Amino acid sequence: MNQRKIIHLNKTIREMLPERNPDGHKGTFGKAFIYSGSYGSAGCAILAGKAAYRVGAGMVKISSPDCNRVIIQTSLPEALYDTGSFDRKRMEMIRRWSDVYLAGPGIGTDEKIRSELNELILGSDNKPIVIDADAITIISSDDGRFIADVLRQQALEGRQIILTPHEGELHRLANLLAEDVKQEVYQLVSESLADSLCNDAPGKDCSRLSLAIAVSEYLGCTVVAKGPDTYVVSPDKDIYLNDDCGNSGMATAGSGDVLAGIITGLLAQGLDAHTAGVYGVRIHALAGDRAAEAKCEHALMAGDIAEYIY
Repeated sequence: MNQRKIIHLNKTIREMLPERNPDGHKGTFGKAFIYSGSYGSAGCAILAGKAAYRVGAGMVKISSPDCNRVIIQTSLPEALYDTGSFDRKRMEMIRRWSDVYLAGPGIGTDEKIRSELNELILGSDNKPIVIDADAITIISSDDGRFIADVLRQQALEGRQIILTPHEGELHRLANLLAEDVKQEVYQLVSESLADSLCNDAPGKDCSRLSLAIAVSEYLGCTVVAKGPDTYVVSPDKDIYLNDDCGNSGMATAGSGDVLAGIITGLLAQGLDAHTAGVYGVRIHALAGDRAAEAKCEHALMAGDIAEYIY
C-alpha cells in the first residue's frame, strides 16, 4: 500500500466506452439488473436504468414496487420491469438472466427492504454488484451489519463489489470496522499515509481519502468516494482522483443515481470494478460539463447528465 499513488486521467467519453462487437446482439453487451425505487422514488430507477443504457448496456431489468410500474415503463420503455420478493425461485430466474447488479437507489431502509437486500446479495452468486444510496445506509447500520459481513466474505471469494458513498455515507461505512480491527486498519491508512498520497494532490482534504482507503481495505471492494473531487479506491490499486472536470450543477437530486447506472452499465460490458469506477466517474463528470455548457449550471438536472453521454 505504501507504493500506491494518486493518478489522474485524460480520456474523452468515447475513449472510455467499451468497444462494440459489430456482430453482437443485445445479450452480447450485458444484462443489468437494477433493484431501485420505492413509493415516490421511481425516478431513481429511471435515471439509473437510462444511464446504464447510455453507456452501452444491452439490456436493463428494473425491480421496483408495483406502484412504480406505470411511470417506469412509460418513462423508460426500453427497460424490462420486474417486481416481487427475492425468494429462491425468483432469485434463480434473476441469477440466470443477470450479468451484473445494482442495488440501492431509492429502495428505502425498513426491515422488509433489509431482508430483500440480503436475499438479493446472497442469491446473486459472485457476479459484480454496485451498492449505492439506501443500500449503503442499510449495510452501515447495526441492523444491516450482517449484510456487510456477507459482502466482505464475497469479496474475499473474488466478487467484484463497488460502493458509491457520498461523504456522510462514507463516515457511516467507516463504523463497520470492528473495534478489535479498527485501530489496525487505521494504522495502515494513518494520517501520514494520506498526507504522502496527497502530495500528488496538494490542497485537497485528505480525511475523506483516509476513510475511503480504510473502508476499501476492510471490505475488500472498490469505493467511489463522491464529492466535488471524487476518489476511486480499490485494494492494491493506484488511487484515481477526479478533480479536473465536473461542476456545481451536478450537485442535484438524482446525479448519484446516474453515476451508479453508468458504472453498472460499464460492468455489464465486462470492465473490472476498478476500471468501471474510474471510467464511470469521469464519464459522469464530462457529461455533466457538456450538459452545463448547453443549459448552464443552475438549470442542470440529473437527467441531463445521462442525455449528454456521447
